[in-house]
Amino acid sequence: MSLNLCVMQLELVWSAQLPLHQLRPWLREQLAVHGEPLRWAITAVESTGDQSRKLKIEAVVVSPET
Repeated sequence: MSLNLCVMQLELVWSAQLPLHQLRPWLREQLAVHGEPLRWAITAVESTGDQSRKLKIEAVVVSPET
């Protein structure tokens, strides 16, 4: 089985109901949809009008070749 490294950029909405101490597990869960996260970083945080924030994420994930 071959594996691919995929470089991706995502924008995710961080809900005001999600506490800071749960942010990392939530982000890893969001990235796992695309493969196994190898590296990731939050590169920007923007406030939205409704107390949530928009996160810009850069990530490298390992996924099986299809």
